[in-house]
Amino acid sequence: MELDTILSYVTAFAVPVIIALLIIFIGFRIAKKIAGAAQTGFDKSPNSDASLSRFFANLIRYLLMVVVLMAALSVLGVDTSPIFATIAGAGAALAFVLQGALGNLAAGVMLIIFRPFKVGDEVEVDGTRGKVTSINMTATQLSTTDNVNQIVGNGKIWGGVIKNYTSMGPRRFDKDFGISYDADIDTAIAAITAAAAANPRVHADPAPWAKVVNLGDSSVDIQLRAWCDAADYKAFSTEISQPVKEALDAAGIGIPYPHEVKIKQHVKNSKGRDSLAKFKALKQKNA
Repeated sequence: MELDTILSYVTAFAVPVIIALLIIFIGFRIAKKIAGAAQTGFDKSPNSDASLSRFFANLIRYLLMVVVLMAALSVLGVDTSPIFATIAGAGAALAFVLQGALGNLAAGVMLIIFRPFKVGDEVEVDGTRGKVTSINMTATQLSTTDNVNQIVGNGKIWGGVIKNYTSMGPRRFDKDFGISYDADIDTAIAAITAAAAANPRVHADPAPWAKVVNLGDSSVDIQLRAWCDAADYKAFSTEISQPVKEALDAAGIGIPYPHEVKIKQHVKNSKGRDSLAKFKALKQKNA
């Protein structure tokens, strides 16, 4: 084989391969640097989140790597149109198969951007209430009061009602107490509010409030409203009943409870029942 022929083959095949390899090598390094710069920019954002920044940085990097590979294939003389069509078709099929996972992923991005809750908040989502322990791209983990770990898909969270019991700060506690109709209402209100105010978890401003809210069948219902920190809400809700009961007892306020009365009615036998009894007795005698 002549030298000119060899050089022509080298020029025709080796040079494009070398150029393609250089494009891949340099392009991948540039893609990595751009992704790193993007992640740094995301991290400096006021509402940045480490997982979200990492996700977008990786997305940018992989997209740039695909562009670099396509450019390298073009240098080699490969028609990239069928490849683009194949990638598009595979992407559509994959999106259909993984539509649930992709929906959770998209919802996770929205949760991280808009931040309706954060780790440590007490929330109620998709019928589950607990403290947020982890927010991932596809699911959120909650720890319930009885120490059960609940994992809820982000799609269900973002598409439903989110109740955040922590984000607003102080919470108002409401509870009704029934007193007897014979009891003095003002004395009862003073006893209830004093018992609440004595609890160190209760805020002095606004002060505990109590008023009659209902006239029941056997009781006058007084509602207590007291403000406390969100972190103290559960503890206060379990502590307040006993001191209120003791305060009402000390003030001489009666607390009604339901009574069950059974009435037994004696009904005399009618003439028809007497005749039936005689008939049965005569029948037995003749037998």
